[in-house]
Amino acid sequence: MAACKELMRRGVETIAAGRKDRPYGTFTSYVAFDRTDEDQLSRALAQTQPDVLLDLACYQPHEVEAVARHFKGDRYVFVSTGVYPDLHGRPAREEDFVPLRGEAPDALDYREGRRWCETALSRLTDFPWTVVRPPAVFGPADHTLRIAAYVQRVEDGGPVLVPSETYEWQAGLAWVKDIGFACALACDLRKDTTHMAYNAAFEGVSLRDLIEGIARALGKPARLHPMPFSEIPEGARPYGPDPSRSAGYVLDRARRELGFEPSALEDALAETLAWYRVARPSHPGYAHRAEELALAGVT
Repeated sequence: MAACKELMRRGVETIAAGRKDRPYGTFTSYVAFDRTDEDQLSRALAQTQPDVLLDLACYQPHEVEAVARHFKGDRYVFVSTGVYPDLHGRPAREEDFVPLRGEAPDALDYREGRRWCETALSRLTDFPWTVVRPPAVFGPADHTLRIAAYVQRVEDGGPVLVPSETYEWQAGLAWVKDIGFACALACDLRKDTTHMAYNAAFEGVSLRDLIEGIARALGKPARLHPMPFSEIPEGARPYGPDPSRSAGYVLDRARRELGFEPSALEDALAETLAWYRVARPSHPGYAHRAEELALAGVT
């Protein structure tokens, strides 16, 4: 949605696509089809004849290969996430992803599926692909409700459990509008991005920064309670950071070649909190808030 809005803002004729009939509002045009049916995929591409194809949803490598067989345009932009290996606190650079070996298994979860999709792309040497890599993305109407998990805890005034090992690391976070901007930049055919991957994220924003930013916006105290990552209930740490993972993303290549620059955290929080105040969503993990408070010594 954010990518479509940014492309239309730039005057790009944008055709949205999905399985359902116009689920995301009004676009210049919309095509409904099931990408898992290769005949439907082929007909949709023949009907629309896009110059650039922006793929926000794929996580099955055989579907990437099907696109490569039928897309005849100038650039395929694949939006990926979670592909980096465990870097144990080192910021992730694009070259840290290494294509997998062998053949993809039949059953793939989301993260492994993205890795295999990028592996499949790396083998398509004659196909004009570009990759945009965001980490965890938040913004209004975030269906994961991960950002709501932290807003709820700050709002109730109690301590927020954070991993003592990593809460001051750069966290893997991005604003949905920034990812839309990065996607639009990657779709710009004036930029030569063939067979390149680009990180897009906040820079220098830690979990501590996020929680303190939420607290300032809500006029509440930021009561952080550090404790070992392994002792924090999973539902209380949706953004981690897991000590085995990377400490944020390096943006040098995206700045240099795309012209990408991340927004201020305050801007992202202002829009996100405006949505939260109206929608009042609740993260599933918040149902166990009493257990968290007990861990923090609050009775």
